[in-house]
Amino acid sequence: MYRRTSHVHKLDVLSVDTSSVLQIGDSRQIDAVANILAVQREQAIFYENEFMFEDYSVFSVPLTPPSLVDPICIDTFHDCPYIFIRKVEVPFVAGASIVHLGSNESITLETRVVNIRHLFQDEPNTRGRG
Repeated sequence: MYRRTSHVHKLDVLSVDTSSVLQIGDSRQIDAVANILAVQREQAIFYENEFMFEDYSVFSVPLTPPSLVDPICIDTFHDCPYIFIRKVEVPFVAGASIVHLGSNESITLETRVVNIRHLFQDEPNTRGRG
């Protein structure tokens, strides 16, 4: 891997979420995996062992990476051994995401999310109707 030196004058980041990477400089490999089970309820009553990852097949189904039909050939020439960055503003880095300032050989990212919302159903309004 061709190595370069990263010069960053200013980096503003408010929040880096679970299994995310904020990398300044070179890295050979980055792997980020996030399994998220988000439950929202109008009334915050939860019971022990009510929501378990193993109850949702989306978290256990193996993912197969896409196969490349045609090989990709890349020739890169780095005229300067430095990366100069004046300013980067990143408000939020979400689950299994990357902010990377530098060289990298391999990145693998995987995020699986199940959102569950339990909302009250309104009773039908029958005012004045029999």
